Amino acid sequence: MTLPMPRNAHATPRELVLSGARIARSSQIAELLTVHLRGDRIESLLSPQVRPIHATEIDLSGHLVLPGLINAHDHLDFSLYPQLGRGPYPSWREWAEDIYRPHESPVRELQQVPSQLRFWWGGIRNLLAGVTTISQHDRYLPEVISCEFPIHVPAEYGWAHSMSDPQDVARRLNATPADWPFLIHLAEGTNTAASREFDDLAGAVALDSRMGLVHAVGLTPAQWQTVRRLNMGVVWCPVSNLFTLGQTLPLGQIKSLANVALGTDSPLTAAGDLLDHIRFLHETLRVSPALLYLLVTTRAARLLHLKEGQGRLEPQSRASLIVVRDRQTTPANTLVRLAWTDIELVIQSGRIVLLSPALAAHLPPELTFRLESLWLDGVERLIRAPAAHLVGQTSLALGPSFRLAGRRVALEPAPASPPPRREELSLA
Repeated sequence: MTLPMPRNAHATPRELVLSGARIARSSQIAELLTVHLRGDRIESLLSPQVRPIHATEIDLSGHLVLPGLINAHDHLDFSLYPQLGRGPYPSWREWAEDIYRPHESPVRELQQVPSQLRFWWGGIRNLLAGVTTISQHDRYLPEVISCEFPIHVPAEYGWAHSMSDPQDVARRLNATPADWPFLIHLAEGTNTAASREFDDLAGAVALDSRMGLVHAVGLTPAQWQTVRRLNMGVVWCPVSNLFTLGQTLPLGQIKSLANVALGTDSPLTAAGDLLDHIRFLHETLRVSPALLYLLVTTRAARLLHLKEGQGRLEPQSRASLIVVRDRQTTPANTLVRLAWTDIELVIQSGRIVLLSPALAAHLPPELTFRLESLWLDGVERLIRAPAAHLVGQTSLALGPSFRLAGRRVALEPAPASPPPRREELSLA
């Protein structure tokens, strides 16, 4: 299925200048600089007085520019699903057995939505939260990615669902390019069967730093020593773990790892989006802003072996960034307070892929032609996606009212409710 893109879709100009904003240089430092974008790269960071000629300028005075966020683990096909199950469970297997009810609502209706549409909605769920790169742990659909998908989804890394078939794991690892990681759900449980998976993996393949273990809740102390000695990657999905298993990796464990990143997992087990998870971790689990910033920028880029400067704003890095209102605090302190409604602009590989209406009103038409309007819970965003087609086709299976990350999706604002009648007012 090839989805239509908007008509009269002009490309984002090959050169853009972002002026007037503070630019995140690290989790703790932001500087007033001009960002010069050429093609899909950051050409240079300049003093505020410098304006490159032949470039279209966007005045971002009063804003802060952050690196595009990296979600190290998601299943894009399941982004329309609600949370399913009533945990905690001993492991993911008991959870999967409990929720697998394909002939009951809501799974029956959701399975009628074509996978290409669900993949698109997974991308949009992440885009709205400022994610510009995502690790998809499931089928890779090139026919969707070729339709100018608004998020970078690397195809080179290898993956296996789990240790259910050790021979399949070995085949998949052998087929993975040597300079890319191999990701696998492992020890997603609190029982002895979960901890045995690590030994099963060691018996099937040679363990090394290319391995990225997703969840890893059930590892034993001896297995953790091996993880650290080999500098194996760990993808932390705490919101998913707490819902499914009732526990997650201790914060001290996360702090002790050099090769670790944050992932959302799918809405089947983790409601909301990456920004919701970041706020929860900061407010409830007391994870520091500086650590959270690293887990969704530079550390995530390192774990996923991203080679084009993702996760930082530097000359010659991939031009992927997000823009929010400047709260006059550090980039990390800003990040842990953000919600999706705070994201004003997203640029992915030099293309504008999301705009708030407030910011779009000040931009020339050539910067907004490719964008379509989408409303979530009464808030509008302009996105680089065939929104009208997606909503129309999805509504055929789910009806005119469906939700993405728990938010009601529409192509226009909901009509205002009529004022209550006088007798109703007296009952308030």
